[in-house]
Amino acid sequence: MELRPDQFKLMLPLPVTVITTVDAGGIVNAAPYGCVMPILRPLDLIAVASAPPRHTLKNIRETGEFVVNVMGTPSFDKAMMTAKNYPPEVDELKEVGLGSSPSKEVAPPRIDDALGWIEAVFEQEVTGDRYVLIIGRVVCAEMNDAYCLDGRLTELPALMLSPHYHMTGEPIGDVRETMKLFLGDAVPGQ
Repeated sequence: MELRPDQFKLMLPLPVTVITTVDAGGIVNAAPYGCVMPILRPLDLIAVASAPPRHTLKNIRETGEFVVNVMGTPSFDKAMMTAKNYPPEVDELKEVGLGSSPSKEVAPPRIDDALGWIEAVFEQEVTGDRYVLIIGRVVCAEMNDAYCLDGRLTELPALMLSPHYHMTGEPIGDVRETMKLFLGDAVPGQ
């Protein structure tokens, strides 16, 4: 089945992460991001895609630091509530009731219930009309001991198949419903 170019997201799962940053005044910001990926596995680089008018992006530009919190089912709902459009002076973690702890190498905090943390510093920015790619150098990566046994995660990271569907072990949405948004009634398996 051929897809329109904008439908490729139906095939690529994206991680559910929450990026934490702080502004120049030290106010914490947290927002969910799915467009996060390593850059060539042997390198210590990570890329984050963002819409231009985001507090997260502004804070990374100001301070040069961020934390990618990899989320699973624990605290998933609270993590997604950080997507609400809060004013810049509001600490989203406190607003939604997510606990946090200091990071090891950067100023932005870690989310306590994340499965793991990737602390990074700004390396480079690629700017388009409707997007910004931030490339960061990873300075610390750690799995949360609360979800780790024998060097492996005991919880699976949450994945998104599109902005309208995600999997967290048990389906929260139905991929067929998402496909209807793109394909109308021509959905396979119906």
